This record gives sequence, structure tokens and C-alpha cells, in this order.
Amino acid sequence: MTNNYHDEETRREKDYRRLRTRNPICVGCGYSDHPAALELAHIAPRKFHDDGVVLCSNCHRAQSDTEKDYSYSPQSDNPQMETIGRYLLALSEFFQMIATRMSEYGQWLLEQSENVLPYNPEEVA
Repeated sequence: MTNNYHDEETRREKDYRRLRTRNPICVGCGYSDHPAALELAHIAPRKFHDDGVVLCSNCHRAQSDTEKDYSYSPQSDNPQMETIGRYLLALSEFFQMIATRMSEYGQWLLEQSENVLPYNPEEVA
């Protein structure tokens, strides 16, 4: 007979090691309900570096779809410069995704601020 609690705990520990964090959150959409649904996404194709961020499987598929249009090995006479260029382009895509999410969240906060009571620091103390 197996210990289900121990099995689940072991799976979670493996998830945390795989994701390189104990508090994984998708940087694309904010999903954090279950670490098994999250993935460590490479910023640019793995062949070019080993840096990554946590994405849910949906955001990871959407983000990496454009990579399918490019070769996974350097195609120029200057592979080092090509690698840096690909890495910077991939970073800019991530920054655009994060900027969009930040803008959406900021707009949501502004909308929510209209529906809450005014802040009174004296009540907090």
C-alpha cells in the first residue's frame, strides 16, 4: 500500500525543483493554482541559453509558437552575434507580454478603486 500524501508531496517537490522556485506563478497570466500545470520556459531556444521563466502550459505554447518559424541552430557566419540577437528579441517579446499584463492589472486596480471605501490609515492602526 502506498502513502498518497507522501506521493503527492514528492510530486510537488519535483515540480518546485523543475520550476526553480517554491512559489511558481505564470508571468504571462498569473496562474498559480497548481505547480504541475506550470513549466519553465526558455526565454530563447534552449540551444542559445539556459535562462527561463515560469509560464502555464497555455502561455508557454503561445509564447513558443513563434520559435517554430526560426532555425534552432545559428545560420550566420557570426553565430555569437546571432545568438545575442535572438536572445534580445526573445527578451523583448517577454517584456511586451509582461508590460501588457501590467497595464491590464493597473487598469483593473483603477476600476476596483472606484468600488472600495476610502483608505483611512488611522483605522488600520
